[in-house]
Amino acid sequence: MRTRGIIVLIIIVILLIGGYYLFYGNYSSPTPPQSMPAVTPPTSPPANLPAPATQATGNNVMIQNFAFSPATLTVKAGTDVTFTNQDSVTHTVTSDTGLFDSGNLTSGKSFSFTFQTPGTYSYHCSIHTSMAHGTIIVQ
Repeated sequence: MRTRGIIVLIIIVILLIGGYYLFYGNYSSPTPPQSMPAVTPPTSPPANLPAPATQATGNNVMIQNFAFSPATLTVKAGTDVTFTNQDSVTHTVTSDTGLFDSGNLTSGKSFSFTFQTPGTYSYHCSIHTSMAHGTIIVQ
Protein backbone atom coordinates (compact mmCIF):
# COMPACT_ATOMS: atom_id res chain seq x y z
CA MET A 1 0.00 0.00 0.00
CA ARG A 2 2.86 2.28 0.87
CA THR A 3 4.51 1.58 -2.50
CA ARG A 4 1.34 2.50 -4.25
CA GLY A 5 1.24 5.89 -2.48
CA ILE A 6 4.85 6.59 -3.45
CA ILE A 7 4.10 5.78 -7.11
CA VAL A 8 1.08 8.11 -7.10
CA LEU A 9 3.21 10.87 -5.53
CA ILE A 10 5.94 10.42 -8.15
CA ILE A 11 3.36 10.61 -10.94
CA ILE A 12 1.89 13.79 -9.47
CA VAL A 13 5.35 15.39 -9.21
CA ILE A 14 6.17 14.42 -12.80
CA LEU A 15 2.86 15.89 -13.99
CA LEU A 16 3.48 19.11 -12.05
CA ILE A 17 7.01 19.50 -13.42
CA GLY A 18 5.84 18.67 -16.96
CA GLY A 19 2.98 21.13 -16.69
CA TYR A 20 5.32 23.84 -15.44
CA TYR A 21 7.67 23.42 -18.42
CA LEU A 22 4.76 23.11 -20.79
CA PHE A 23 3.34 26.47 -19.74
CA TYR A 24 6.47 28.38 -18.73
CA GLY A 25 9.56 26.49 -19.83
CA ASN A 26 9.49 27.11 -23.60
CA TYR A 27 7.54 30.31 -23.49
CA SER A 28 8.55 32.84 -26.07
CA SER A 29 6.66 36.00 -26.93
CA PRO A 30 4.56 35.67 -30.03
CA THR A 31 5.85 37.37 -33.13
CA PRO A 32 3.63 40.02 -34.63
CA PRO A 33 1.85 38.93 -37.80
CA GLN A 34 3.52 39.79 -41.05
CA SER A 35 1.66 42.43 -43.02
CA MET A 36 0.22 41.28 -46.31
CA PRO A 37 0.67 43.42 -49.40
CA ALA A 38 -2.46 45.31 -50.36
CA VAL A 39 -4.43 43.88 -53.26
CA THR A 40 -5.91 46.47 -55.56
CA PRO A 41 -8.95 45.36 -57.54
CA PRO A 42 -8.85 46.13 -61.25
CA THR A 43 -10.67 49.30 -62.24
CA SER A 44 -11.94 47.89 -65.52
CA PRO A 45 -12.45 44.44 -67.00
CA PRO A 46 -9.63 42.99 -69.10
CA ALA A 47 -9.72 44.18 -72.69
CA ASN A 48 -9.98 40.67 -74.12
CA LEU A 49 -13.39 39.95 -72.54
CA PRO A 50 -16.44 40.28 -74.79
CA ALA A 51 -19.29 42.57 -73.81
CA PRO A 52 -21.99 40.85 -71.75
CA ALA A 53 -24.54 39.09 -73.93
CA THR A 54 -27.39 41.00 -72.33
CA GLN A 55 -26.06 44.44 -73.20
CA ALA A 56 -27.97 46.22 -75.95
CA THR A 57 -25.58 48.15 -78.18
CA GLY A 58 -25.99 50.22 -81.31
CA ASN A 59 -29.10 49.19 -83.20
CA ASN A 60 -29.82 46.08 -81.16
CA VAL A 61 -32.67 45.25 -78.82
CA MET A 62 -32.29 42.32 -76.42
CA ILE A 63 -35.18 40.31 -75.03
CA GLN A 64 -34.29 39.10 -71.55
CA ASN A 65 -36.18 38.52 -68.31
CA PHE A 66 -39.44 39.08 -70.20
CA ALA A 67 -38.45 42.63 -71.18
CA PHE A 68 -37.15 44.51 -74.23
CA SER A 69 -33.84 46.29 -73.59
CA PRO A 70 -33.61 49.10 -74.29
CA ALA A 71 -37.33 49.71 -73.97
CA THR A 72 -36.98 52.69 -76.33
CA LEU A 73 -34.41 52.93 -79.12
CA THR A 74 -33.89 55.97 -81.36
CA VAL A 75 -32.42 55.40 -84.85
CA LYS A 76 -32.12 57.21 -88.19
CA ALA A 77 -34.38 56.35 -91.13
CA GLY A 78 -33.03 53.41 -93.13
CA THR A 79 -31.52 51.69 -90.07
CA ASP A 80 -31.68 47.93 -89.53
CA VAL A 81 -32.64 47.07 -85.95
CA THR A 82 -31.88 43.56 -84.71
CA PHE A 83 -33.94 41.97 -81.93
CA THR A 84 -32.30 39.01 -80.15
CA ASN A 85 -34.03 36.65 -77.72
CA GLN A 86 -31.77 36.04 -74.72
CA ASP A 87 -34.51 34.36 -72.67
CA SER A 88 -34.86 30.60 -72.34
CA VAL A 89 -38.45 30.81 -73.62
CA THR A 90 -39.82 31.72 -77.06
CA HIS A 91 -40.85 35.33 -77.74
CA THR A 92 -42.01 37.39 -80.72
CA VAL A 93 -41.36 40.94 -81.84
CA THR A 94 -44.69 42.08 -83.25
CA SER A 95 -45.55 45.59 -84.41
CA ASP A 96 -48.63 47.06 -82.73
CA THR A 97 -49.80 48.18 -86.21
CA GLY A 98 -48.93 44.96 -88.07
CA LEU A 99 -45.94 46.48 -89.92
CA PHE A 100 -43.59 43.65 -88.88
CA ASP A 101 -43.70 40.31 -87.06
CA SER A 102 -40.70 38.17 -86.23
CA GLY A 103 -42.64 34.98 -85.78
CA ASN A 104 -41.45 32.74 -82.95
CA LEU A 105 -37.93 33.51 -81.77
CA THR A 106 -36.49 30.67 -79.73
CA SER A 107 -33.60 31.32 -77.33
CA GLY A 108 -30.59 32.85 -79.10
CA LYS A 109 -32.48 33.63 -82.34
CA SER A 110 -32.63 37.09 -83.90
CA PHE A 111 -34.92 39.10 -86.16
CA SER A 112 -34.00 42.26 -88.08
CA PHE A 113 -36.22 44.93 -89.57
CA THR A 114 -35.29 48.05 -91.55
CA PHE A 115 -37.09 51.18 -90.40
CA GLN A 116 -37.37 53.37 -93.53
CA THR A 117 -39.86 56.06 -92.50
CA PRO A 118 -39.53 58.53 -89.62
CA GLY A 119 -42.05 57.94 -86.85
CA THR A 120 -42.68 56.09 -83.60
CA TYR A 121 -43.15 52.33 -83.79
CA SER A 122 -44.45 50.35 -80.82
CA TYR A 123 -44.08 46.59 -80.63
CA HIS A 124 -44.82 43.73 -78.22
CA CYS A 125 -44.48 39.98 -77.66
CA SER A 126 -47.63 38.33 -78.93
CA ILE A 127 -46.98 35.24 -76.79
CA HIS A 128 -46.52 37.07 -73.49
CA THR A 129 -49.08 39.87 -73.54
CA SER A 130 -48.13 40.99 -70.01
CA MET A 131 -44.66 42.05 -71.21
CA ALA A 132 -44.11 45.79 -71.49
CA HIS A 133 -44.16 47.14 -75.03
CA GLY A 134 -41.03 48.42 -76.73
CA THR A 135 -40.66 51.51 -78.90
CA ILE A 136 -38.48 52.39 -81.87
CA ILE A 137 -38.24 56.11 -82.68
CA VAL A 138 -37.09 56.74 -86.25
CA GLN A 139 -35.80 60.22 -87.07
